[in-house]
Amino acid sequence: MRRSSLIILLVLLLAPPLVNALGSGGTLVMRVDGTITEGVAEYIVSGLEFAERRGLSVLIVLNTDGGFLQSTERIVGSISSSPLKVAVYIPSGGRAFSAGAFIALSADKVCMGPGSSIGAAEPRPKDEKVVNALASWMRSLAEVSGKNSTAAELFVKENLALTAEEAVRYGIADCMAKNSFEALEKIGWSKDIEEYYPDIRTSLLLIITDPLNAWVIFILGIILLLLGLTHPTFVMEASGTIMIVLGLYAFGLIGASLAAIILMVMGAATIFLELKTGHGLLALTGAVISAIGLLLVYESGPLIAPTLSVEAVIVALVAFSGLIGFYLYKIREILAKRTSPLSPENIIGKTGVVKVAIRPDKEGVVLVGSELWTAFSDESIDKGERVRIVGIEGFKVKVVRE
Repeated sequence: MRRSSLIILLVLLLAPPLVNALGSGGTLVMRVDGTITEGVAEYIVSGLEFAERRGLSVLIVLNTDGGFLQSTERIVGSISSSPLKVAVYIPSGGRAFSAGAFIALSADKVCMGPGSSIGAAEPRPKDEKVVNALASWMRSLAEVSGKNSTAAELFVKENLALTAEEAVRYGIADCMAKNSFEALEKIGWSKDIEEYYPDIRTSLLLIITDPLNAWVIFILGIILLLLGLTHPTFVMEASGTIMIVLGLYAFGLIGASLAAIILMVMGAATIFLELKTGHGLLALTGAVISAIGLLLVYESGPLIAPTLSVEAVIVALVAFSGLIGFYLYKIREILAKRTSPLSPENIIGKTGVVKVAIRPDKEGVVLVGSELWTAFSDESIDKGERVRIVGIEGFKVKVVRE
């Protein structure tokens, strides 16, 4: 009885690792397409935890030009420490550049589609200390996964990039496949797949932690708040404030430098000066300052660089900010010319009745409409006479007899 109990206990203890090692429960597929950010890291880490609970192998379909070092380190650390079998598939025409190359080489298997590429992981700006550190990291990842460590090191030191055919030939990739199903077949894993989708929280992180998205959210929040302050409503102010907070929160997540955050806040403050002065120039200047802050975010990440699409969005939003500033200037100009219905100047030319007699050396009182005004005149006007308003000085009106 005691022996059978011991056997049952051993089976219970050993069953989960054996199931994970065999991957008998099928394969969990995760898809990453775009910049490697903290949102992507959260998605992959949570997916690995889900797969471990279910006893599944993991296939990451990866297409990226790079990303942030901190997020890459978190992803690589999670894959390396996971007891699961993890493979990376780079789809046809896809890329695993820069941060993507590190993630791919941390996996047990790498499979690539026709027309795909891997490598190009030289840090920007190029710094010898950073290059050596990242090269040794890439080399160690390749050695652990049984890949060509020399070629992997050249990804960093020489910015080497390999096609799918070259990657297989030089021992960086294990196979080529037209799609993820064929990739699983070639590496011998279960084709009984289960897609892993991010939850609401992770989906939000995926959106806002992209540096371009975070900056756009931040700038649009400033513009909404600015417009809200010129309109009798709190909707735009509330929405703008929320977007500003989200933008700053996102930049905090991706490890933006303090200088970048300061520049973006300074840009926001400059845009707000449009409420007091300017002809759209301050809003434009503020947007440019904030854009420089965004570029510093990219500059602070050795495994990421702004693309043409990022630069196009920056130019468009900077120009839009300038137009908003000009729009606000025109609003101020129109309001300055418009006379308020309650302005005292509006009573000039109207007629009234004297309620207290007026003398050249003594002020009196006149009734104009339903309002009583202190009145003065160059002539004597008795109570009950009708008068016409010809001028105003402060809160006193000048009258003449009708």
